[in-house]
Amino acid sequence: MNHQDRFAISSTLDKLVLTTNYPVLRYESIQKCLVTPIMVERIEQLAQDETNRHKRLFEKITKRGPKAFTILLDICQRHFPGAYALLYPASNNNNQMHSTLNPKRQRSISFNVLSRSNTQRSQGDVEDGKNIMSSTLSEESKCCLEVYPNMLPHTFTVTLTRSPSSMDTTFDAQRGQNVKVPSYSMKSRNRGVAFIVNVIDFVKNVHPKRNGADIDGRNLISIFQQLGFVVFYYENITKSDLDDLLVQLKESEYLSCDCFAFYILSHGDHKKGSDYIFLHDNSILLVEDLLTEFNTVNCAKLIRKPKLFFISTCRGVQPDLGSYRLSSNTERDGMIDPKKPLPTNIATYCDMLVCYATVPGFAAHRDTNTGSWFVESMCKVWAEHAHDTDVENMMKLVGAHASTYRTETAALQTICTEQRGFFKLLYLNPGYYEHPAALVENSSKTTTEDTENV
Repeated sequence: MNHQDRFAISSTLDKLVLTTNYPVLRYESIQKCLVTPIMVERIEQLAQDETNRHKRLFEKITKRGPKAFTILLDICQRHFPGAYALLYPASNNNNQMHSTLNPKRQRSISFNVLSRSNTQRSQGDVEDGKNIMSSTLSEESKCCLEVYPNMLPHTFTVTLTRSPSSMDTTFDAQRGQNVKVPSYSMKSRNRGVAFIVNVIDFVKNVHPKRNGADIDGRNLISIFQQLGFVVFYYENITKSDLDDLLVQLKESEYLSCDCFAFYILSHGDHKKGSDYIFLHDNSILLVEDLLTEFNTVNCAKLIRKPKLFFISTCRGVQPDLGSYRLSSNTERDGMIDPKKPLPTNIATYCDMLVCYATVPGFAAHRDTNTGSWFVESMCKVWAEHAHDTDVENMMKLVGAHASTYRTETAALQTICTEQRGFFKLLYLNPGYYEHPAALVENSSKTTTEDTENV
């Protein structure tokens, strides 16, 4: 890399860190052979926090040969428009051609709200009860699956993990012994994917605008970025937009990760035992249909992976003024013969944890200045406790925190969680990445990496 290109990176390093996403930059740099996995391994061993890792990765790129700057520009053009704008003048000065009219470039959702008003489905189409996934993408679709490109400032700062949590030990008083609950693996660099849908306003104002929802969006993006997740964020999308995006997501390699989180914020309701959510075009998304799309039959990539669903919507219109319901007792008939071997098939719905902002029949509340009670409580609790507390226990803390809020009429809110085969503990281990021994050994054998050319 020549001096001018190297200076373009070093002189804007702090801004480049703010306008790029470290997990995405790391992934793309390895895929395009801009750096090697061994180099990234060394960077992450030397730098404990993500900001320093981010800076060291850029510094490493400046030593990666004459084509490194061009490759970096291509990555930024595709994923980080803000960073591309910082570096693009330098490429012009070197007479390097980097067309901003690249037909394969995916639009950045941070600069364009993904919508498709000219291809909305008719009222009959959106309420026909069909599966939310289409078999093929519409040719005219303008929705592109793209990682949120910018690192956002932290309203809530996540405490990092020094060593991974892997087992919870509780004491069984009746048996006089410790009972251990295994945990999901959360140690790889492909930590997770967070897919966030935030519907703020609605076509023809059929539903009131969700003032303050933009704050929720920023807080959630920041929290999941700090947790090491790759974040997809979309505002005001239609049902057909969502169909297309989920098809792309399920076909992508992004789901080759430790954990998946789906977060949707909108207006909703609960009738006849079903929860449904309104999207930007006033179409209806059934929560059950959403869960079906990620079960073991329809999403093989996430089999035995923890799947988190957060539904931040009303589930009715009734304000909770202090009344409560008792859950009914249930019994299960039938016994399993202990002499027969255990079956090897897997349940259709498993490893799912579904978290609702409120219980059926009641309204969820949102502050126009600070965002929804559910999201604010979750971001606060996760930032403080994700380093040493599993997700289910954190959601109990979220519920306790949210229960302290009151409206002017003394209405309150009770969050609700549903477990579907979620039999392990999920520790998010923010900031911790497992270092394979083989990779460390190989890295010690590499002595000329700084002079390698791309």
